[in-house]
Amino acid sequence: MRKRNIFITVVLITSIALMGLDVYENKKQEAIAKTESERIYTVSDILKDADFNEKPTLNIRAVVSTLLEPHPIINVENEEQQKRIMDAINNLQLKKTNDATPLKDVDYLINIKLNKEYALHVFEKKKQIQLLDLNNDSTEIDDEYLYYYTILNGDEFFDALKDIQ
Repeated sequence: MRKRNIFITVVLITSIALMGLDVYENKKQEAIAKTESERIYTVSDILKDADFNEKPTLNIRAVVSTLLEPHPIINVENEEQQKRIMDAINNLQLKKTNDATPLKDVDYLINIKLNKEYALHVFEKKKQIQLLDLNNDSTEIDDEYLYYYTILNGDEFFDALKDIQ
């Protein structure tokens, strides 16, 4: 009888300890997720491999109505405009969002060639952007490229894009 009581006591204490550990881990994961969702990103945080010191090649398409219609590609060759657009891109503050905008609603398609090629899908009406690494030759996609980002300070950026049209 005494062995049985000791066994039950040990099982209860172990169960309580495991439940406490589980609650602790869940709270820890919730705190990490909350911190991550409140984090403010810059474009260089997301495009980790980009060398922004390299002279860029910018191709911009302003989507007038739908993606199915042809859009003129604007090659930004004026160095002053390139610098203004790249500075505006580098100054963007972004926040991850779960609110994905359909690609058919894109306002600008921007291809940037630095040391690697990147694409930016810009949704001006929703103040969102999606960044893509076009040189990703692996089957793995970096987590950063799976998200849409809300643009927190886009006035300078959108003004620079409108000035090239």
